[in-house]
This record gives sequence, C-alpha cells and structure tokens, in this order.
Amino acid sequence: MSCLINKETLADFRNNYIIPSLKSQNTGVSLVCVQQCQEIISIYRTTFPCDCAQLDLLLILIKQHLIDIRHCLVAMEEVAQYMYDHFDEIYKAPKVFISHSTDDRPIVEKFVTMLEQMGVKQDQLFCSSVAGYGIPQGAGDLYDFIRNEMSNDNLFVILMLSKNYYKSPVCLNEMGAAWVKQSTYQSILLPGFQYSKIEGAVNPRDMTFRLADKDNRNYALNELKARIIRHLGINDISQNRWERFRDKFLEEIDCMSE
Repeated sequence: MSCLINKETLADFRNNYIIPSLKSQNTGVSLVCVQQCQEIISIYRTTFPCDCAQLDLLLILIKQHLIDIRHCLVAMEEVAQYMYDHFDEIYKAPKVFISHSTDDRPIVEKFVTMLEQMGVKQDQLFCSSVAGYGIPQGAGDLYDFIRNEMSNDNLFVILMLSKNYYKSPVCLNEMGAAWVKQSTYQSILLPGFQYSKIEGAVNPRDMTFRLADKDNRNYALNELKARIIRHLGINDISQNRWERFRDKFLEEIDCMSE
C-alpha cells in the first residue's frame, strides 16, 4: 500500500484489506488488515486526528479482546469510508506560496522559472503575478481567493521582501497570515533591500538571505531548494543541473540590478 496522503491510499485500505477481511473471516487476513490500519493511522493522523483516534481505539479494543474482529472491521470500514468521502474538503496538498509585490514581477518571474526547472509543478505553486500560477479566470474575489490559498496548513511561504513589498497592504496581510498560522517560510531580500529595513513579523536572523549577497547566496539557494523538495515531496534533480539553473537565475538578477 502507498504511503502517500491521498484518496487512493484510503480506497486501497478499504477495498484491498478491510473488505477482503470481512469476506474471508480468516484470522490471518484480519491481522494483516489490523497492521495496515496502524500504517493508515501514522500517515493520516495530522489530517484526520479524530478519525485516527477512532481507529486507535478500535485497535486497543481488539487487542484487549473487548470487541470481536468482525465488529471492529465494520467500524473500521465506516471510518475509512468517511475519511475517503471528506478527503477533498479537509486535505490540502503541500504548496509553495510566493508573497511578493507586483512591482517586483520581473525578478519573481525568473525565480518561478528556476522553481519550474527544479521540478515544481503548476498545482504546487501559487504566485499571483505569474501566468499559470495565479488566480484563474472566474475564481471570484481576489482577496477571498488568496485567503483560501493561505488557509492551507501545508503551505511553504516565500516572502520576497523589498521596498515595494512594504508599500503593499496585500503583501503585509500575507506576511501576517503566514506568521499567525506559523507557516513554514523563507524570506528573500531582493536587490537594493537591506536587513535593517525588515519590519513586521519576519525575524531578520531567521531563514533570510539577500540575493545581492554573492558570498552566501549560492549556499542559501541550495538550502532553499532542499527545503522545497522536502516540503513538496518531489524528486531531487542532479547537482550539475541545479547549479546551472541557479547560476543562470543569479546571472539574470545581477544583470537587472546593474
């Protein structure tokens, strides 16, 4: 069974473990189902805490012989079906959210290109000013859409700090929302912006680097790449390819700053 958090894993648990156990009434098959239930609990506990607590209780009851295996499996099936039916409304996949000023779009577009090259997919990234990654046609109110995106508990927020950023009420709201939700974040200081200018919820000593810092930016971008890959659960690319994409991005940024 897959260890990924998705509907298919829940369907696999129900259809290939619980249902066959109910039909066979074989103790060995049922024990395998119980083992798979423990795996489901470990995978989905954060997303479905109450439902996993129910599964935990069922396992305790069966272990202490306080419930027969058939009643346990019936209850287990009901919980697994509920989790499957409500998956789309409860679970939001890991995503990268780039908080930035539209006035900094030329830099942000190049940054997004680098993310694309390292393997970030369209549905794993939100960046309002870059075509294909922003608010789709017919999505309704801008602020409601962004608020919904920021409600994702699996969000990695990248704050592109600049003078323009601090002039934007929308950007400051996004920064505040990321702080309130304790989202995983990384702040990047765009060329021309200094640590001393950082205000608000961002700690200038925490997860921050300057794109203009030629001594440290390569290492900082390497660290950022590793964090994004871990957060999204995507495959890493070869070091040679990554360095080529990274260096091209920095070369373009330096040319824009001249």
